[in-house]
Amino acid sequence: MRKKLLHFFGSEVSLEFFGISYLKKWALIGVLIGIVAGFGSIAFFLLLQASAYFFLGLGAGYAHPHTEVITSTFTSVAERPWMFPLIAGAGGLIVGILTTRLAPESAGHGTEAAIDAFHNKKGNIRARIPLLKAITAAITIGSGGSGGREGPTAQIAAGFGSVLSRILKLSVADRRIALAVGLGAGIGCIFKAPLGAAMLSTEIFYRRDFEVKALMPALIASVVGFSIFGSFFGWEPIFNISESAVRFDQPLSLIMYAVVGVCCAGVGIVYVNTFYKVQYLFQKLKIPRFIKPAIGGVLVGIIAMFLPQVLGGGYGWLQVEIFDEVVLSPLWILIAILFLKILATSLTIGSGGSAGVFGPGLVIGGFLGAIVGSVFHSLDLFTDIQISTIAIVSMVAFFGAVSKAPISTIIMGSEMTGGFVLMPAMMVATFIAYVMIGLKTTLYKSQPNDRSESPAHRKEYHHLLKKLSTKDSLNTNFNKISNEANVEEAIQILKNSESDNIIIVNQDKYVGFADLNNLIKTNENEAKTTKIFPTMDVPTIDIHDSLYDALKKISNSKITELPVTKHNDTVLGTISLSDIFRAYDLEVESLEEDDSEDEQTSGYTK
Repeated sequence: MRKKLLHFFGSEVSLEFFGISYLKKWALIGVLIGIVAGFGSIAFFLLLQASAYFFLGLGAGYAHPHTEVITSTFTSVAERPWMFPLIAGAGGLIVGILTTRLAPESAGHGTEAAIDAFHNKKGNIRARIPLLKAITAAITIGSGGSGGREGPTAQIAAGFGSVLSRILKLSVADRRIALAVGLGAGIGCIFKAPLGAAMLSTEIFYRRDFEVKALMPALIASVVGFSIFGSFFGWEPIFNISESAVRFDQPLSLIMYAVVGVCCAGVGIVYVNTFYKVQYLFQKLKIPRFIKPAIGGVLVGIIAMFLPQVLGGGYGWLQVEIFDEVVLSPLWILIAILFLKILATSLTIGSGGSAGVFGPGLVIGGFLGAIVGSVFHSLDLFTDIQISTIAIVSMVAFFGAVSKAPISTIIMGSEMTGGFVLMPAMMVATFIAYVMIGLKTTLYKSQPNDRSESPAHRKEYHHLLKKLSTKDSLNTNFNKISNEANVEEAIQILKNSESDNIIIVNQDKYVGFADLNNLIKTNENEAKTTKIFPTMDVPTIDIHDSLYDALKKISNSKITELPVTKHNDTVLGTISLSDIFRAYDLEVESLEEDDSEDEQTSGYTK
């Protein structure tokens, strides 16, 4: 049976994109991943509910609305709120021990780990990760940590896709696609949004590009997984919203939604910067790593003593506070929830807790929409548009911008709220937020801008890079200094330069490479008398070598630029990654212009 499977998945079926054999192979793989995603999401969801009941229910006498469609009783006030810091801290400690001892990559947000594995680890996720991620995420969120459940389900299903591809001995390229398919299927199950999640599996890996080959198998896997998950938990959208809220019949309201987009960009920058600033602070703490999630949990628990809405994913409170609109909280409460949710999420995941950032992003965006809607209503503007309608649009625009996945988020937002009527408003708000927030601001730091910057697609670009030589992108404006100069002179040059690197020469002959960080370690008194010395072992690249050779040398070293020499002797300049990409982009633009001219000529002769 194994031989038959390996024959079916062998090299002879890896034919042209969307060929018959391609469909056969990926249809089967998609079904298998979808089955695991469906049952895995069910198991994780039940485990999460049990964890919340054990930690918060029994421990603090608190039942928060941790599901979006409110079907059970919940409490706004805990019987023992003073237990929140103890419970969340204990949960963080357990998670810290598990992740530190068994698998550090199971900490943090799972989608980021899957993106990193796709680009930088040849699509490999260790076999233990899916199970461990389910356990650690259930403990983190169940004990009160602020995080979403989509990241864990994404990593669980993506992990299975990676493991399955190794069992079947698929190529590295196919392994990456299987990982992407699993990620989309897991999210499609937990959010009951199979179409948007399939699209997300192609969009989430880049800031402005798509992994198109994942789309067809992701559609299959998402539908299969959603069918299984829906059979257990019902088919209704995860947010229960009145039909009157899901409507768009006022073109002038696009002005208001444009304002929503601007606000989403501003708060999105705050969210991302806060998240990574908190993560950086925890990384710098000189304490055992397993203790850090406990500290984050205690701090979140302290916040929850005064504002329990920050606990868990927050989807239920979004449903209660905004979409049900039974009693909409005062504006200052909404603002407090918004910014404290940002802080709580940053503390939970930034300290090493195991949860997702997708869910909190939706919650933050929803509360931001409620704030903007309340302000418009107080000004007697667009009062016939419900607060919940504005919250839906803001929820989508906010996460579409910070995740760099605007198209799939729009589709998912429509599926999660039960209709595509609001799509024009979502498109306007999301587009404005996405553009204003910029490419550099993203929750997923492992996202390259496009395929050309990803190690996963390096082979696709090496032919063109081999045609270009280093002289096509040589930077002659570089820092250099004589080997007779002292360290202080070099430091002064670098302090007045945009670059931190300096090339040491002897009458233009290459001697070595130094960087500011290492030079400033020299004692201040000795810097004046110490001759400049190489601080890094940096290879050179010849002026006649190709850009592909330069890219390989940079990739295999710890620096971002190389000295360019003639016959490995005389220094002519430097070349960096940005120089290589710039030369590549110019060559592509030139080829596109040639194609355009050919089309015009062809049209003229006809």
